[in-house]
Amino acid sequence: MKKMLVDLLRGRKFVGSGLIKVNIWFMVIFALNVTLGFGYMIHSFKWDYQQVRHAADLRIHLLSLENALLDQETGQRGYLLAQDTQFLQPFDRGVQKYTQTSSVLMDLAADVEEYPELAGKVEALIASGTIWKSEYGDPQVRKVMAGGTITEMELKRGKQQFDSFRTQEAEVLKVVERLRDERRTVMLHDLTYLFSTIGVIFIIVQFFMLYVLQRGLTRITWPIIQLDRAVASYESGNIHSKLPAYREDNEIGRLVENFGLMHEEMQREKSILQETYRLINLLNQTRGLDEAYRVTLESIASLVVCKRVSVITQNENRGFSIKALLDQDSFTRQDTPLSGEEEDIYDLLRGGFSVIHTDWSKYRAKGAITDQLYLGGIRSSMHIILRKEARIFGVLNLMSEKADSFSQQDKERLELLAPMIVTALENATETTRIQAMANRDGLTGIWNRRYFEESLAELIASYERDRQPFSLILLDVDRFKMFNDTWGHSEGDLVLKHLAALLGDCVRPEDIAARFGGEEFAVLLPCTLMKEARTVAERIRRELESNSPSRQYIVTASLGIAEWEEGFDRQQLIEAADRALYQAKENGRNQVVDSRSLRTEGSI
Repeated sequence: MKKMLVDLLRGRKFVGSGLIKVNIWFMVIFALNVTLGFGYMIHSFKWDYQQVRHAADLRIHLLSLENALLDQETGQRGYLLAQDTQFLQPFDRGVQKYTQTSSVLMDLAADVEEYPELAGKVEALIASGTIWKSEYGDPQVRKVMAGGTITEMELKRGKQQFDSFRTQEAEVLKVVERLRDERRTVMLHDLTYLFSTIGVIFIIVQFFMLYVLQRGLTRITWPIIQLDRAVASYESGNIHSKLPAYREDNEIGRLVENFGLMHEEMQREKSILQETYRLINLLNQTRGLDEAYRVTLESIASLVVCKRVSVITQNENRGFSIKALLDQDSFTRQDTPLSGEEEDIYDLLRGGFSVIHTDWSKYRAKGAITDQLYLGGIRSSMHIILRKEARIFGVLNLMSEKADSFSQQDKERLELLAPMIVTALENATETTRIQAMANRDGLTGIWNRRYFEESLAELIASYERDRQPFSLILLDVDRFKMFNDTWGHSEGDLVLKHLAALLGDCVRPEDIAARFGGEEFAVLLPCTLMKEARTVAERIRRELESNSPSRQYIVTASLGIAEWEEGFDRQQLIEAADRALYQAKENGRNQVVDSRSLRTEGSI
């Protein structure tokens, strides 16, 4: 396509060059027609909508004015009956709201050209409400404050003035309703006219374009028909038949030359097809999410030559993260948040089409990661939306150190593979989720004892391999049996759920909070010394004490801490933390004790 446009700009003729020029001009005219037409339509719609909105605002503020006077009347009546100053609060709010609404309402009414008398009616309506306040509302309140009483005649006159206000308000509201209906009718009429006009113009342009294109096609195909007739005449021995005169470049001769290129392309497509079948087979055999990502990225890298392949999906915070990365032969599976590139990802997903960025020196996504990649030599990229039907899973990103490294054919091929990739990754995700559910506590939703044991074994292995320290917190809800006897087991379950949620807020993402059994919980703290673990435990204790799930009671917990030491085994670590927990209960509960302090006291 790029070479074709260059040939057109240089004035070279080839089969269909004139037709392409005409088509380009029609595209330009069509784009201008669409832009101008819709621009005018939007401008007209905005104007009509503002007029309708103006009428709606008038109606809203009329009702607000009535509500403000109702607040005054309600507050005044309540005070006259109960002589309680609390009723004066809605009265005062109504006065303030009435003043504010009156100012806005007068400005809105003054802008209505269709009904010049509306401003006067609104002004009279506002004055009627003001008269009620100044002659009946405030005076009657002050009189009762001074110890006087309100006569039935005074109450009756105040009610008559209030009813007069409501009658005037109803008349003004009818005028506003009529104004709004008229403006709606005008807006609908204008929209109908605009759509009809634009539609007629579009139809005319399309018919004219089809006519010109048909003539162009006839001009192109006629010499080919003549050529076919001349070649057919050779079979009957008429060797004197001449080929048709054709002044443009002889593309038919170059067509034969291209058969060799077609053969090479077919060989390449056969190899790609074999690799595609291998990818599908491997994806169907994957058992875990990490393996699914690795197989996907390695297979994509073998299908399309590139330096770097990654998958980006949306994370829990509505942002985007790199979920898996293959950089040459190095595979990485970790959640890496984007640093500024989210806007381009949103634009890509909103557009709904995969894209190719042929030259990063001219355009690339804005962000720290992209800038670093550009400095590292990346010069082009292709971004494939991983979609299955209407559901979008994420974005597949291929990057190359060469500019213009990816073709439209590469993009189309990966778009066809996208649904299969999404299915495989979703199946792997579901398998991982089911496996994770087996490690979750059914009541609280946090990790269960089984997962705790597995994580503890991994931390012990990490310590033996890298000497990475870690600590354990055991905590137990104080007097939980008595709590259940008093409040019931349902409330006890609520406390356990509350404590589990609180643990999730108080610890780091890499920490492991688990339900150890009954009302006892455990927290494994990787790369954490005793002193740091005590700080975490104190934070948990304070948060639980100050944030009980109900105002009717306070929930506390006792906590014991132990740090893994050389010579420990799994059971010794748990026993050390459990002894510290027991000592915290012996000391009066709702406190933190560490196993090291127990040894110090014992030595003393």
